[in-house]
Amino acid sequence: MSANDAHLYDNVSTTSSIAEAYWRRAALTPNAPLYKWATASSADATRVWHTETYTTTARKIARLAHYLRSLGVGVGTTVAIMSQTRPEWMMADMAIQTLGGITVSIYQSLPAHEAGYILFDSQAHIIFVENEEQAHKIASLRSKPCPIPEHEGVAAHETQISIANIISFERVQTPSIPTVNSITEDDTLSAEPPPVPAELSRLHTASYVYTSGTTGPAKGVIQTHGNHLTNVEQVAKAGVFLLDGSLFLYLPLAHSFARLAYYVGFLTSAHLVLPAITDHQTSKVDLASIAKDIREAGACVLPSVPRLFEKMGAAIQARATGASLQHKLLSLCIRNAQSTYPRRSKGQRLGFLDQMLFTSLAPIRAKIKAQLFGQGFRHGISGGAKLDPGINTFFDALDIVICEGYGLTETCVATHVNLPTKRKIGTVGPALEKIEVRIAQADGEILMRGPNITQGYLHRPQATADSWDNDGWFHTGDVGHLDEEGFLSITDRKKELVVTAGGKKIAPSSVEGLFKRHPFISQALYYGDGKPHCVMIFTLNEVELRAMLAQQGFEVAADTPLATLPAVSALVEGAVKEANSNLASYETIKSFAILGEDFTIENGLLTPTMKMKRKAIVARYKDTLESLYH
Repeated sequence: MSANDAHLYDNVSTTSSIAEAYWRRAALTPNAPLYKWATASSADATRVWHTETYTTTARKIARLAHYLRSLGVGVGTTVAIMSQTRPEWMMADMAIQTLGGITVSIYQSLPAHEAGYILFDSQAHIIFVENEEQAHKIASLRSKPCPIPEHEGVAAHETQISIANIISFERVQTPSIPTVNSITEDDTLSAEPPPVPAELSRLHTASYVYTSGTTGPAKGVIQTHGNHLTNVEQVAKAGVFLLDGSLFLYLPLAHSFARLAYYVGFLTSAHLVLPAITDHQTSKVDLASIAKDIREAGACVLPSVPRLFEKMGAAIQARATGASLQHKLLSLCIRNAQSTYPRRSKGQRLGFLDQMLFTSLAPIRAKIKAQLFGQGFRHGISGGAKLDPGINTFFDALDIVICEGYGLTETCVATHVNLPTKRKIGTVGPALEKIEVRIAQADGEILMRGPNITQGYLHRPQATADSWDNDGWFHTGDVGHLDEEGFLSITDRKKELVVTAGGKKIAPSSVEGLFKRHPFISQALYYGDGKPHCVMIFTLNEVELRAMLAQQGFEVAADTPLATLPAVSALVEGAVKEANSNLASYETIKSFAILGEDFTIENGLLTPTMKMKRKAIVARYKDTLESLYH
């Protein structure tokens, strides 16, 4: 991005707080689109799209800020939000920021006791909830003590969570709980924003974001206004978010990656597109409905976690296994794209027949892209977890660009990203400006320093000291290496390396990634720490698998457990043999098991950011895993 484009984000680089940056942008471009969002009565229903400008949204934020001020919110007051992504979440956050408050984000998928722990730890006494389901969750904390797990310096105990005010986005049955709409439409509240506190600076805390973590209670990362504003400026200058276009935002705003995208949309010239809320009573996420909105909206950029791209890739491949002419053409298109990709990616010329076929199949590739991402799509951004290079290469061969990046809640948030014009698949790209990166010689751990890097965890001095050294380097816990051009590759989590009985160190995610490209596999967990060899357990992608079996002529009753079918075992065995052919002998999978249930957030085996909770999975399936060694 050139210096001439600085006006697209200069309010970010020259302001002291998030709120000041927002209100300055609102004054500069009052009639510019801020976000577009859909309404629909159900997942399958026709969408009606609405556009909000800075002016129309500013009035709502101002009234909400005046209301919060009447409740005592000011500089340093913690206010929680528990909801999936929707316009009201962003308005609530910006109202909190306008008063100098601290936003505490809580995943809507968390059970009441985990939300209670975050409210206890952050000392938030005011909370925005999405709907009836979330209101009941929080109300239940008022009626009985909440268990607080043992954590640094605090013994396990029970305590009553003090919640002074609950404010709902949707109307709920409890009359004493006000709704955001009734507040933002209240003419007795001023539509002129209260002044942003003059003392608010980049050093003040803007948010506590709790790491979902795969072990132990979550830790609250202290993120300042400076951390957020710096990162928005960093990604704006990098150009990956396309400040002249739109970003589709479906990720939960409790996730730091989603928060970054939201601030890019609210604080720069880019604008957001949001999916429809089709269930107004619960916060259940309907991925089919979101996929429909992605197609219809046709946003330029789609920030996502790898799981969505994996599912999209699996769906395309499953569709290509049918016997109809359409399915065969799709299969031909995929085979041609993949077979020619090694030469095309190196800029080498194709043979006459390959080139003719590749050119003639261009409309099918364009149709695949449009059916997945919509007509205006330019590229995706993958973050939050490692994207399997095979998935990225699959899309790249079809002319679908996915830019993998990297960052952590503690780095608020992005530190590295590939650009559409400068990518290396398998890496997370070069560092953004002002970020120092170092690889520890002893164990390959990635260390970072920079103005977007946070400085610690709330109420956790020991955990803070363990992760930030005296020279200001943050120890990420990830292992990786830099190439000669500064592109960073992540090999694994330092604490998740499998060390076999023979002393061999193996990165489990690298092996697991070999299976994510198979449409019939949902999850794969690699196991073998301290063991003579390694094994795996798999879960199935039942929707895609049933479609594949039907296309191949297998009649499977709806109530038949797929994990018990010989045809399914044969498919998984074939995938294991293929993977083993690409692994060192000590890495190979000697035996496996297929589970009858998937890993989900609801059953406690996935984090809200769709990462496997390895310790929880191993604990639940310990007997199954150990049986693979007999």
